[in-house]
Amino acid sequence: MTQVSRAPRPEPGAPFPGEWSWLGPPAEWTAGPSSGELRLTAGAGADLYAMPAVREVDALPALVRRFDGDFRLQAHVTVEDGDTFADAGGLVVLTGAGSVKVCVERTTSGSWAVVTVASLPHSDEAMGPSLPGPAAELLVTRQGQRFAALFRTPVRTPADGDWRFARTFTLPDSREVWAGVFAQAPLSDRCTAEFRGLSSSPVPLRDRR
Repeated sequence: MTQVSRAPRPEPGAPFPGEWSWLGPPAEWTAGPSSGELRLTAGAGADLYAMPAVREVDALPALVRRFDGDFRLQAHVTVEDGDTFADAGGLVVLTGAGSVKVCVERTTSGSWAVVTVASLPHSDEAMGPSLPGPAAELLVTRQGQRFAALFRTPVRTPADGDWRFARTFTLPDSREVWAGVFAQAPLSDRCTAEFRGLSSSPVPLRDRR
């Protein structure tokens, strides 16, 4: 498991200087013209998953920053070349004791869904609602000791613009919390995720239903 108590160290050339650090360096990355645009490419086998005697991988290319107290973090995520099951891009929240990912992920049937993985320390997966394609807006928020992951799809009707609940969770040892964006390619050679509108706020999203 990733122990974030050994805090991520900034890597030279990180796309957003100052607060942001590479937890694990990507195979490739490019930053867009605004500070909220980023493309990350995960190399072969990249993942953060812990299932003893089945699969244990601690090599997640992620750009993260530390959050103290309540917060929200959101981004529009598009998986650009996810051709294999479990190819994904999304948001990750970590403490020294564990992590939670919320992803836009390729399913075993070849479709797309919102998937959450809580590794505390062993990984517990849940597949949420299906998506019309490899894209969604994702959000994680913390209020007190409670965290939540939410999503919304491209707006087609007024109701589609509302945040939809995916998962609520707590994290042990949450005095030091890191969160950010990632791409993964557990079973493929590579996977690229594009993040647009990446932003954060110290104001949590209070209505998570």
